[in-house]
Amino acid sequence: MAAKTEAVSNEEAAKPEPVPFTVGFNRGQSEGLVYGSLLLGILFVVIGLVGGIPLLAVAGLAPLGIAYWHYPMIEKSRPQLGANEDGLYVERIGFIDWAAIRMTDVKRTSVRNMELVRLDVLLTRPLENAVFKAQTFPVWKKFMMRNWKRTPREHGRELIAINLHTLSADPDEILSRIRAFKFV
Repeated sequence: MAAKTEAVSNEEAAKPEPVPFTVGFNRGQSEGLVYGSLLLGILFVVIGLVGGIPLLAVAGLAPLGIAYWHYPMIEKSRPQLGANEDGLYVERIGFIDWAAIRMTDVKRTSVRNMELVRLDVLLTRPLENAVFKAQTFPVWKKFMMRNWKRTPREHGRELIAINLHTLSADPDEILSRIRAFKFV
C-alpha cells in the first residue's frame, strides 16, 4: 500500500504546475524576408515611377504584398499562442475554453533538412462555440498571415493546426505547458 501511495505522489510531483505563458514568432527567422521584400518593392516602385517604366512599378507590388502578408512575423509584443486558466490563447481567435478541447498533440514532419512542427488541437464543438473570449482585430489584419489553420471534422468537431516551428519556443515545452492546464 505504501508503494502505491508513493507512486501516486511521484506522479503528482512529476506533473508541472500550470503557469500562464505566451509565445510569439521567432523574429530572427523572418526579418530578412519582410524587410528585404519591403526594400525591393519600394525600390521597384520608385525606379519604375522615376524612370517612366510603369511595368516595373506594377511589378514592385508583388514584393510589397509579400512583406504585407508576412508582417505579423516581425510584430513586437504580439503573442501568437498562450495559455492560462481562462483557456488556450490563439492569436486572431482568442481564448478557447479548456472544456472545448478534446485533444492536443504535436505532429512533426521533415522536408529536406527542415523540421516542421505543428500543434493539433481537436475541439469537441465548432470553433465559434468553443471560444471563451473572442479577440477583436483590425480589418486589415484579416488579409495577413495566420499561424493556424482550421479544418472541420466529423460530428461537428474542428481541428486547429497551429504552426510551432515559426515560434520562439521549444515545441515540446509548449505542449507540456499546455498539458499542465489540461492533460488531453
